[in-house]
Formats: sequence, structure tokens, C-alpha cells
Amino acid sequence: MTVLTSGYFTVAGLVAPGVLVPGGESSAPRVFAAYMAARSIVLLGGLTLFAALRAWRPLALLLGLNAGVQLIDAVIGAAHHQFAQTAGPACFTLLLAAAALGLARTPRGVVTSHAH
Repeated sequence: MTVLTSGYFTVAGLVAPGVLVPGGESSAPRVFAAYMAARSIVLLGGLTLFAALRAWRPLALLLGLNAGVQLIDAVIGAAHHQFAQTAGPACFTLLLAAAALGLARTPRGVVTSHAH
């Protein structure tokens, strides 16, 4: 879910930053969106890779780092009195932190599967 949501905002920021922020069609927001996209692509790529490889410990670390990013986003939203930019990241913070803690507690070598 975090890969899809963050991926959407990454692509939207690159393709049409004016949709995300007022004045986004000017040069400065476009350059800023490109720098943010570079970081998001690396993070999302790592999340996807570690999930595909079932590398749970590294995945837990990246989920925890992403939870930290979302927490800071929520604080920024709160500081600017923007409910949606506070509530959304706050929810993602809780979900990502819970997922990271759950994976971090998985014993090494244990792969959970629903197939019997």
C-alpha cells in the first residue's frame, strides 16, 4: 500500500506538480519534485525488492524509516494547519510502524505463508 500511494505522489509530482501544490507548474516546484522523486524511487525500489526477496529484516528497517518520514510529514501538516496532510501521514505512520515492528520480531529464517 505504501509503495502504491507514495508511487502515485512521486509520479504526480513529476508529471503535474500543480495538482499537488499551488504554483506547481513553475520551475522551482518542478525541480524540487524531481529531487523528491529520486529519493522516493530509491526507497520504494528497496521496499519492493526486499518484499520480493522476502528479506524481512531489511524490509522492516525500510518500513521503519518510511514511518519516520511519514511522521515528519504529519508534523509539517499539523504545523501548517492542514488536516488531510496531517491525518493521512499520521495513519501511514502507525501502519508502517506496526508492520516494521511485526517484521522485526519475526525469527530469522521464518517465512510466514498462508499456503498449506
